[in-house]
Amino acid sequence: MFIRDVLGVAPRQMSTTRSSSTSAALDHGRAPAAPAYPVRRLGERLAVVEAPPQFTEAVARDFSRAVLALCADGIRELVLDLSAVRRHAWPAVYALCELEAHLSEACCAPVAVSAHSVLVQDLRAVGLDRAWGLSGSTQGALAELLRRPVG
Repeated sequence: MFIRDVLGVAPRQMSTTRSSSTSAALDHGRAPAAPAYPVRRLGERLAVVEAPPQFTEAVARDFSRAVLALCADGIRELVLDLSAVRRHAWPAVYALCELEAHLSEACCAPVAVSAHSVLVQDLRAVGLDRAWGLSGSTQGALAELLRRPVG
């Protein structure tokens, strides 16, 4: 299942730099294809959402909107699968901090994150390890999530 299946529309396309004439030529007649974030729903309240390998600020913000849409659809427990992310920028990490605040407001907790070791270090550097369970694998993140007490 993809975010576009849940929402009925796909998240905004990852931004790229191109000249205005190239942009007009490529966008003429139809909108460019938007990336989809794969979602695995495990029951009515739990979902695993996968991020792409390139995690720029624009992608992180689109990813955040997609995750928040899942919360609006009834998801209350999340695994954010960032294990495929191999390139990220600090603004993307800060966008994840904003996502954490929005998830708290949406009563979507607990959250577990699987990520590559470099990204885990950066998430710890901004304190997300205090709010989210961090793991090196999706299976580890799911186990972390399922170990937490209910309520």
